Amino acid sequence: DAQGVGTILDNEPRVSINDVSLQEGRNGRQSVVFIVTLSAAYDQPVTMSYRTVDGSATSGSDYVAKTGTLTFAPGETTKTITIEVKGGGKREANETFYLDLFGNSSNSLFTKNRGLGTILNDD
Repeated sequence: DAQGVGTILDNEPRVSINDVSLQEGRNGRQSVVFIVTLSAAYDQPVTMSYRTVDGSATSGSDYVAKTGTLTFAPGETTKTITIEVKGGGKREANETFYLDLFGNSSNSLFTKNRGLGTILNDD
């Protein structure tokens, strides 16, 4: 047989973010924590950027917009991103915003790159 078969094993970690919800509260600020995970520990740093995006909730009045960069050091599999939510006393529907992951390093793949944040009205 003059042919050989080679197999390239895909071992890049998969990146995902969870969805979160919290009670709005009457006043002050509360924190909601998104968890970003790698499917497996990796032997090189894995980086990506993130940003909040308005849904029915509006940055400035309902939550504090945030952008930044996450870096998983070799061996790490979990990181958190904290977003501040502003309380309010008026009756309104539940509101949503998003936390998007983008611009990941070439040694990773996104499984789920948009986290949904739901602010539950409690008035």
